[in-house]
Amino acid sequence: MPKTNINFPSKTFTLAGDLYTPDAITSNHKHAAIVVVHPFGGVKEQTAGLYAKQLAQNGFVTLAFDAAYQGTSTGEPRYLEDPIQRAEDIKAAVTYLSTLDIVDNKRIGALGICAGGEYVPFAAQTDVRIRAVATVSAVDIGGLLTRPFGGGPIKDGLRESLVQAGELRIAEAKGEKPHLSHIVPTTKPAPEFPDLYKEGYDYYCTPRGQHKNSNNWFVTRSIDLIASYDSYHFNELISPRPLLMIVGSIADTLYFSQDAVKKAKEPKELFIVDNKTHVGLYDDTSVTLPKLVAFMNENLFK
Repeated sequence: MPKTNINFPSKTFTLAGDLYTPDAITSNHKHAAIVVVHPFGGVKEQTAGLYAKQLAQNGFVTLAFDAAYQGTSTGEPRYLEDPIQRAEDIKAAVTYLSTLDIVDNKRIGALGICAGGEYVPFAAQTDVRIRAVATVSAVDIGGLLTRPFGGGPIKDGLRESLVQAGELRIAEAKGEKPHLSHIVPTTKPAPEFPDLYKEGYDYYCTPRGQHKNSNNWFVTRSIDLIASYDSYHFNELISPRPLLMIVGSIADTLYFSQDAVKKAKEPKELFIVDNKTHVGLYDDTSVTLPKLVAFMNENLFK
């Protein structure tokens, strides 16, 4: 199955992507296409690339790419997590696909995994070119970093984190290197850690999913870009386009998808995979792939 390394613009950034095409593609036929968006701290060669490749094997043109500041895309400081730019990157990917002769620009969908599963719905709320919206193991990074795990009121320490973010901005302006924090633990976490972080270590810090371009860092001051960001607040704007959110039944992040679906209008579906965790759906596509293929086929070919 052909894979082509490509680049495309997103505002002032140049994004690096892998374009997957079906084996049977012909130049005189326009195909449906899917943008596939990686998790927080991930890169296109990990779970996003796996889903992109397998969806292409089922007849779609797919594009997995590194977000701005990440992987082999441009952007300084490295590892900044900017939710608004992440959404802009998705819109730029849709634009890129729309310029290809092999793509029917009326048949473009998007799939987001983990944090990609918040950025895709957010982008789709205002980008009506995205005709079908799907997520796997979605999280809301604003809620993840500013509220207790599992939900609840704003963390008591958020103000201190925002004060630190301001101080770090000043330090960078004076020439200091950006302060970095780890996304998941760098050693095997204790049993009392949430499964998300234990699994995150197992995926990102072991041969299971480790990649040289995914360095488990984010710029600490990203918190002041993230704290007031709410991906799902306007999910009702996705309708009448369809929304599918896939999540494991034992994922400790299940509540994010439940909340997001509640905020959406029909047509919408929360599809729960029995006995699967959050990261368990990163590399086990035995249930998610058939569901995604059926969803995209049904909704991109109406």
